[in-house]
Parts: sequence; C-alpha cells; structure tokens
Amino acid sequence: MTETFGRSRRLVLRDGVDESAVEELAALLGWPRRTDIPEDLEEWRPRQIAWYVGPAIAATYSEDLLSGFPYVMITGSDEKVIRVTAELAESKLDTWRLDELVQSADPEADSATYATSVLRLGMGAPVEFDEEFFRSIRRALRSDRPEVRKYAVWAITYEPWPAHATLLAELLDEEQDEEVADLARNVLEEMAAM
Repeated sequence: MTETFGRSRRLVLRDGVDESAVEELAALLGWPRRTDIPEDLEEWRPRQIAWYVGPAIAATYSEDLLSGFPYVMITGSDEKVIRVTAELAESKLDTWRLDELVQSADPEADSATYATSVLRLGMGAPVEFDEEFFRSIRRALRSDRPEVRKYAVWAITYEPWPAHATLLAELLDEEQDEEVADLARNVLEEMAAM
C-alpha cells in the first residue's frame, strides 16, 4: 500500500521572522531538525530545513528564490493532522493570514508595492481553488502596469489552479509587453504539461 502525502498552503512569514521562530515551534512540538539543505542557485533549489519525528507529518522552512520570502509548509499523510498543525503554526508564527494577503494586494498602491503583494498573495494562496485569490490575481493581470502583470504571472506558478489557464490565455490575447507575454506563454505551457 502506497502512502499519499498532502500539504498545507505556504505559510508566508512576515519580515523579521526566520528559521529561529520555526525552530522554536519545532521544539514545542518535540520535533528535531532532520534536514538542512543549503540553497543552490544553479539547481534553482531554495534553502530548506525540515523538522519531524516520523514520515507522517513534517514542518519545512524554505526561502523562496524568486521573491526572497521565507515560508513554512506542513506536509504529511493525514489531512486532519496537516490542518491542525498548520493552524498551530499560524497561531505561533508571525505569518500572513489569508484575508491579509488579499487585502494587501491593493491596486491603488505604487507599482513595486502592488507587484510584491501580488507575488506574496500567490505564494500564500490556498492549495485548493479560492475565488477571492483568483479575483485578485485576475485584477493584477489586467493592470495597466507591466511589472504588476509580470508578478501576477509569477504568482500563478505557486498554486497553478486550472482556472488560471484561462486568465493566461486572455492575457496573451492582448499583452503588448514581450517579457510578460513570454513568461505567460511559458507558464501556460508548463501548466498544460502537468
């Protein structure tokens, strides 16, 4: 019998929160540090640290190479245990909550702030489709600012829901910025190959 593994959404940590906070959470749970894989830019592999006592549940801290945002993800073989552990991690760590991610993606903000918040929104999105997150990404893809559209395309790569394919196809129909169009085309091709 093969075990199936699931995961939580990426719990994006706020500025100033790093692996030491996750180490404290792991100590509270009684989970020793089992792996510490260094960043490898050539292989495009982020730094990853994992704590666990067995294969059924683990907490992994990573530093995203694209955004630089640190995050924690809970993985395991029991969805209920994953959910409860992720809720505990959210309560003990200073993370971006779902509603905060959506609210921070403010189209009225300057380009850099909006683009960064859209990227963070994508990274912290739920594993399963969520209408509010989808609307926020769609709004960013329709921005008149190429930087925002580019970051919105990158945001899709964290949780590439099938519904995103339609958004990317719509973007490609009208996109004038070659860099954004190339990125959207590549992401759409990767999604089709999944």
